[in-house]
Amino acid sequence: MRWMGLALRHRTTICQKLPKDFEQKLLNYQRYITNPRKTLNFLMGQMANANETAIYLDMPPNYMLEKKGVKEVLLKTTGCEKLHLTVMLAATADGRKLPPLIISKRKTLPKSEAFPKDVKVRAQEKGWMTEELMLEWLKIVWGRRPTAFLNQPSMLVLNAFKGHLTDSMKKQLRKMKTELVVIPG
Repeated sequence: MRWMGLALRHRTTICQKLPKDFEQKLLNYQRYITNPRKTLNFLMGQMANANETAIYLDMPPNYMLEKKGVKEVLLKTTGCEKLHLTVMLAATADGRKLPPLIISKRKTLPKSEAFPKDVKVRAQEKGWMTEELMLEWLKIVWGRRPTAFLNQPSMLVLNAFKGHLTDSMKKQLRKMKTELVVIPG
């Protein structure tokens, strides 16, 4: 690379800084999540963490091979770098993975398509998780997990996405005897 005058050029980003009191916030959160676990005596299979993640169908690389000193680096793509799916993933504290929920960016799903039995697929115009899809996830995934039939108290750890914190979500979780634990922003 040196002989040919080439260098790897990395895409740069602006990083977020941690708050000054992040260590205290972390300790407070650890206490917050440990207290219900101890007082309600959850089984490991009754505690889970769930989150959504976007999967982009064209993911341009973060760096390119280019000659040293070049000011502008063109990145060729398929043009589909904004096309994505959202996947809701969850795992219990005993290591069990719950079936994923794939949210496709469409109005409806094709009727002729067959999807694997252990994968839930839904359509949403923008391809993102919504309050309605979250409520459906509670019923079709969380409510059907292997230990749900025990009808024992459970704990679900979610991030602070507004669709997780609605009154209808909290009501549905109470019906399912599930304690909601929110990861602070």
